[in-house]
Amino acid sequence: MMLEKIYDKYDFDQDYEVYKYGQQVLIFNSIVNIFMFILGLCLHEGLMTLVWMLAFSGLRVNLGGYHCDSPVKCFVSSNLIFFLSMLSYKYLSSYFLLLFIPLGILFMLFFKYIPFINKKAKITICIELICLFIPKINMIVILALCENIILYLMTAKEKVNS
Repeated sequence: MMLEKIYDKYDFDQDYEVYKYGQQVLIFNSIVNIFMFILGLCLHEGLMTLVWMLAFSGLRVNLGGYHCDSPVKCFVSSNLIFFLSMLSYKYLSSYFLLLFIPLGILFMLFFKYIPFINKKAKITICIELICLFIPKINMIVILALCENIILYLMTAKEKVNS
């Protein structure tokens, strides 16, 4: 493997497993994102795919949330969440204002965990809330916010109690 040759050359013996795991995660996430982008192109939503990926990933990295216990489940669930978001965007955009109701409910549930959320996540949430005023992307940003809050709430009690 290419990684092993690099580690042998530069003597990374003590951190080999950490770097190997990091490389595996990077490759897996790249495959998931490339597949999502191809799916978005097939749906004729390349730009909105990029907007969703930025909104979703930007908050997900800082907020955290539920994680699947296998790469296959992660791949399927990530792409399913993305696919449902794109379908919702394409076919429910005229109902944009109705999505404020579930977002409001989710924020009420989420509100009690705000003291436990890091500063970067709070800033990202604020930026995404401001993006709700941008007409072309507001629907996709609401979907990404809702999904991230749901994924966070699935593990919130564990995070607060630890």
